[in-house]
Amino acid sequence: MYKNIIDKKPALFERSDCNIWTDPYIQKQMLNAHLNQDSDGASRKQESILKTIDFISKYIKPDNRLLDLGCGPGLYTSLFKDKGYEVTGVDFNKASIDYAIEKRYDIKYICGNYIQEYPEGRYDAVIMIYCDMGTHSDKDRDKLLRNIYSSLDNGGVLIFDVFTEGIVEDKTEQKNWEYSPSGGFWAGNEYLLLSQTFHYVENKAFVYQYNLLTEGENKHFIVWDRYYSEGEITDILKGIGFRQVSAHKNILSGNNFTSNNEMFIIAEK
Repeated sequence: MYKNIIDKKPALFERSDCNIWTDPYIQKQMLNAHLNQDSDGASRKQESILKTIDFISKYIKPDNRLLDLGCGPGLYTSLFKDKGYEVTGVDFNKASIDYAIEKRYDIKYICGNYIQEYPEGRYDAVIMIYCDMGTHSDKDRDKLLRNIYSSLDNGGVLIFDVFTEGIVEDKTEQKNWEYSPSGGFWAGNEYLLLSQTFHYVENKAFVYQYNLLTEGENKHFIVWDRYYSEGEITDILKGIGFRQVSAHKNILSGNNFTSNNEMFIIAEK
């Protein structure tokens, strides 16, 4: 049971073979977390979702073609569709996409990896919500930004949120373990979860490493949180070609899962 435990600090932006968003069991648990309005776990609470919708709506017109990258079960896409937007949602959690399709047949949903297979089409606006940008390496981020830029019509906008440097007030390097005798979020049966958090100060990134030990199988997961200063993210976007970039803080209220230290970025082509 205790073989193949990975206890070393991952290389910067290293990826694990297992993925919490595509694991057959955990992806269903992620869907449940998205739909749980008592927690900010996978999606923010409804109050924050509505505030985000109101904020984004100030920068896009009701008939715009909107692409939601990392759409989850469609909590935002459904609300935007109700406002009159032409909406496409992309996510690689199949359980979430299946749920979204079942709820709204009038919205186009794509199950796929938007880094490797960016959706075809032209858009007036692209959004990424709940700091998804920070889960990617700098190389993948730049690849994604170039694809987003190319897919936007002139005058189109990219709107996303990222963690600020204030996240270091909420996160710290640590090790924890969790024993669940009858199953839980990580597995349906008995498991032991070994968790580690590492901080890459010079690279402005945290990594969360998990060793999931179950009877007959061990799995290794890595999740990244990249954070930015306002000047850094502005320079990155202008380097891609965006001509107007603005940062907006204090849009949302509290968060009981990650951090309150995020900023929303508006980048205009």
